[in-house]
Amino acid sequence: MDLVIRYESASPDVQRRRAPAHKTGSADVWWIAGGLFLFVLGSYVLASPGRIDLIDGQVRFDVAYNWLTQGRPVVRDPWVGSIKGVAGLGGAVYSNYGAPASVLSMPLVWLGLHRAHSDIQTTQFLFSLTSPLVGALIAPVLFLIYLELGVAKRSALFWTGVSMFATMIWPSSCTTLDNAQNAFFAVAAVYFALLSARRGTAAYASIGGLAAGVLLLYQEYFVLIIPAMALATLGKRENDAPERFPLEPRETTRPTKSAGTQLPRKVAEFIQEAWREPGDARTSCLRYCWFMAGAGVGLILSLAYNEMRFGSLLHSGKVQAAVQSYPLFGNPLAGFLTVLISPGKSVFLYSPPLVLGILGLRGLFRCAPLLAAAIVTASVTLVLFISCISFAGGDWCWGPRYLTPLLPLLAIAFPFATEHLGKRQLIPVLVGLGLIVQVLALSADNQRFFFQRALPDYFWADDSWFYFKHSALYARVGEAISLPQGPPPTAYYFNSTPVTEWATYASLGPAPGIPRNLSPIWMQRFKIFFLPRPWPLWMLSLPASARPVDIAAWLAGLAGLIGAGAGLVYHGLRKRIGP
Repeated sequence: MDLVIRYESASPDVQRRRAPAHKTGSADVWWIAGGLFLFVLGSYVLASPGRIDLIDGQVRFDVAYNWLTQGRPVVRDPWVGSIKGVAGLGGAVYSNYGAPASVLSMPLVWLGLHRAHSDIQTTQFLFSLTSPLVGALIAPVLFLIYLELGVAKRSALFWTGVSMFATMIWPSSCTTLDNAQNAFFAVAAVYFALLSARRGTAAYASIGGLAAGVLLLYQEYFVLIIPAMALATLGKRENDAPERFPLEPRETTRPTKSAGTQLPRKVAEFIQEAWREPGDARTSCLRYCWFMAGAGVGLILSLAYNEMRFGSLLHSGKVQAAVQSYPLFGNPLAGFLTVLISPGKSVFLYSPPLVLGILGLRGLFRCAPLLAAAIVTASVTLVLFISCISFAGGDWCWGPRYLTPLLPLLAIAFPFATEHLGKRQLIPVLVGLGLIVQVLALSADNQRFFFQRALPDYFWADDSWFYFKHSALYARVGEAISLPQGPPPTAYYFNSTPVTEWATYASLGPAPGIPRNLSPIWMQRFKIFFLPRPWPLWMLSLPASARPVDIAAWLAGLAGLIGAGAGLVYHGLRKRIGP
């Protein structure tokens, strides 16, 4: 039984004409990977809000701040603590969020606390760069995966760019929410699982499992997809260099119609072979176990974090906080249709190139069947689970953010969509639409849509079909067009926080004494809802003394970072290895 990750269904003529792929350990590859990270990082930081854009981020900042200054991950901010805090051991207030989003931000928070003449706004500005930093790491990982699958360097570079700038990975990385961070650890776990199968090493499987385990520290429900992700560790070791994916139409062949139906039978035979005798099959199963063992480390740390805060291994505060305010589970059919086809939250509307990922899955299955099986199984599992919860849209937010971890996984199949000869003309259309959607996403404050409609905090629990009637994406067109007009004359304050001169603190919405139906009038008092979202633009509206950072210095530094990244990519492309 053969589960080798290669183009098993390709014709002999195609196999003869394939050139070997570039080795992922060669110097030119690392030049490009490093350059990609710097270029994407500079672009993401430039497009980021430069402030804590949601209360979830404010809570995570407070945990990081207090962990550094007080030695405990407590919530001491009275404004967000009263809304998002959960009582824990010793009467202390803790967050119901996992630790990683706060821990990963600690170096940035520490830098803000220790720089000369620092204030809280500078620290909050630096904290807001956590997701841009982690999200940018997705780029080199995707690039290396493409090369591992035999995609040519220039094609791998192109598809990495599509993934990073034409899908929701971009706006998800330009926020203080943690979904882009989830996406990085998901794709990193799959990358090391793939390496473990191709190199035949348990070490890579363990590293992949550790990356997957970090997901459990963010959200416990990721335990549902980790066994599926581990499927990428299976298969026989590749002794030869991986074959280059044939991007030319003449070199493509159609996969057999029975390929998908054969997978369950092949997996069953594979397990039987591993049970009977030592060999490749048993070694593969051991790698699977090493991956799961690595993920188990994350589970143990998650339970220990619960014990430290609440004195219970299973008490994380999430369920308790939910049941007090809204039903945890909703209408599964409404949730499923909402995240897939609704005009307000369809993942395909917010990430149009994702269609290419779906089209490319058949080609990916021919190249790496178990990798494709891992991606499909994980995707279906997560979509079905998210569909069942009442807040499937993840509000208040932009797009179906809970599906962000799936975007880089499905992006792995992008290059293989070119096998559909009749669909090649779709590529520039879908990529162009994706770029437009992401620019719209980054243009204005996301909460404007919700306040203008006077929505209650848990509107999604009251109407599970809301996004078949309303769309933040369609509304964003009008919002973006109105930005040049500037704030209304009634907008005296910049932000709506209790301390209105703080530009980097999260907007908390109308005070409890203000009826929610007055929120469209209430928001007219604040400039933040009517200014462009990227920080270099809204920050110009503030007096120089009130700005958290020096705009000119930061812009010069980011220009240098982007230029250095482009230079490294160009240097790596000039070095040619092999045919």
